[in-house]
Amino acid sequence: MSRQSRSVPARRLLATVLAGVTLGPSVGQAAARLDALSMSLEELTAVRILATPKFAEDAEHSPSSVSILTAAEIRSFGWRTLADVLRSLQGFNVTEDHTYAYGGVRGVSAPGDYRQRFQVLIDGMSVNENVYASAPVDSAFPLDLELVERIEVIRGPSASVYGGDSMFGVVNVVTRSLQGGEASLAAGSGRHLEGRVAGGGQTGTGLAYLLSASGFRAHGRSLAFPDIAAGGYDGTARELRGETGGRLFARLRSSDWRATLVHSERDRIVPTGSYETEFNDPAHRERDDYTLAEFAADQAADAHTTLHQRVYVGSYRYRGNFPYAAPSYHLNRDDAEGRWWGVEGRVVSRALAGQRWTLGFEYRDNQRQYQKNADLGNRCYDASLALQPGACLDSGASSRIASLYAQDEISLGRQTLLTAGLRFDHRSRGGGQLSPRLGLVHETERAGIFKLLYATAFRDPSAYERFYTGPTLAYGNPAVRAERMRSLEAAWERRIGNGRLSASAYLFRLYDMIAPDAGGVVHNTRPLTGRGLELEFEQRWAERFSLRGGYTLQLPSGEAGRPDNAPRQMFKANLAAELGAGLQGGLEAQHITRRLAASGTQAVGAYTLVNLNLRYQPPGRRWALSLGLYNLLDRRFSDPVAEDSTIAGPRWSVPQLGRTALLRGSLRF
Repeated sequence: MSRQSRSVPARRLLATVLAGVTLGPSVGQAAARLDALSMSLEELTAVRILATPKFAEDAEHSPSSVSILTAAEIRSFGWRTLADVLRSLQGFNVTEDHTYAYGGVRGVSAPGDYRQRFQVLIDGMSVNENVYASAPVDSAFPLDLELVERIEVIRGPSASVYGGDSMFGVVNVVTRSLQGGEASLAAGSGRHLEGRVAGGGQTGTGLAYLLSASGFRAHGRSLAFPDIAAGGYDGTARELRGETGGRLFARLRSSDWRATLVHSERDRIVPTGSYETEFNDPAHRERDDYTLAEFAADQAADAHTTLHQRVYVGSYRYRGNFPYAAPSYHLNRDDAEGRWWGVEGRVVSRALAGQRWTLGFEYRDNQRQYQKNADLGNRCYDASLALQPGACLDSGASSRIASLYAQDEISLGRQTLLTAGLRFDHRSRGGGQLSPRLGLVHETERAGIFKLLYATAFRDPSAYERFYTGPTLAYGNPAVRAERMRSLEAAWERRIGNGRLSASAYLFRLYDMIAPDAGGVVHNTRPLTGRGLELEFEQRWAERFSLRGGYTLQLPSGEAGRPDNAPRQMFKANLAAELGAGLQGGLEAQHITRRLAASGTQAVGAYTLVNLNLRYQPPGRRWALSLGLYNLLDRRFSDPVAEDSTIAGPRWSVPQLGRTALLRGSLRF
């Protein structure tokens, strides 16, 4: 089916959705009509209109492989964090060490690597901070999932428009609009409590507003650590995943501008005994604070051209307290603080027949990239445990990057679309970098849509990878170079009845990959080659059921063979059902095959997880209840972690939690 041969009702629906994206406040209303399991094929097509800036408007005609997850799916499956969302997708693997969850993609998910190599956006605003260059996917993520309208995952190198940190793609979390107020309360395992209140609407002058505030507190769970018990110690960690935190989201939006503020705090207890700290000591705490703000404006220059401008600022703060027993009990403190600001402008035009071109610039000033490590009292125990005056590490840095980018989407006839993009980044450390991207999409009448994407990408070393070095830990390396990647990907999509079948095969070569050597110091390693296949099937039927299932094959290989934490195969399935009388059910299953750990010398076994979520909202009522049961079958499994030393010896994996539950009630008013 060519783009021009859509039916008249589909064109009208598509126009309605596009108008909603332009007008802003009506987006949530349009999405609400599209949330039902009984969506038609044409409605499913409309859902695949992208809100992620700088990409094609239509996911089907983007040269990348795209996944879109809606608010309805978040509710149906009871996803609590962005990590839960990513776990359900083909090609993504999430690892948990009980301090953070780490998102890996396409076999690149080295244990303990803070940098995921994909960008995470909130309404197009980057969440990746400027010290570790990471974006949280667990409870430290600075936005409540209850505020999310949809999550768009665009796979493949995206440096041609987004620069570094987008080697494997972009995840854009799109927030929704709200008319009136809503509140929710939740309680779950580990004496977990959380609450949220929000209000939104529109003034008489057409200004839309939204304000949401939430807080959470968890006492934590108990979990046995066999490696600690084997060393002759009490191996039960208590208050595991114990944490407190809160989030604030505020937005003002008119027809041609918006202002957004995001703030979050999370303070987590880490009793796991990592880094040879005292096991089961609640004084080991790690805290992350994010503040992001943006003002953006969209102006029509003429009937065919739009100007987009934005100014943004951000700050990130980390603080970790690490308890040690020798030479006497004391706390070591790790601090990091990042501050940045930037400005971006781009022109999008359809003035040339059959083309949609984009020309833009961006300037970002990382004005503070500060790291400090000291024992309390601003002293330092060196490697011989001798006490020295002054901090172990006190590093202040800054950097700047200026970028120009261009992209053109060219219709080559009725059924073929060519996308060509190029970005030039000039960094104050690292010089210039060109990132080209070339994509081809061809739509056939019966065989489906074929896509081909070639792109390059890069990743600069983070401030942590360059400068974190002290008397007791040599990790950073100022001489480390940027990573570079070349990638080729072919994809195919076809609508089948009221569903969709897709396949994606990729080949990439990652040069100068940044990783610690056997001594723990960061270096550029030899190339890593990645090959893989991702299959996915979606179907909706009987106006009551929806199914999304898929299979992932990953074959990465490097100098030492298969890298750690790269499962060869993953099987995932999500089934949602309308059970009648306001009751919905969501069942998901994930099977992850064995993974290597400890530089390939150890193996962590395969596991299968089953999660169940039940949601009850009586027809016509404004309240709803949901019950989520995670790891329903109470499977025992472990995740690989960065090679570590504890009081009981070396560690390369940690056990994960068994069955957990979360009961949530929500009210609209």
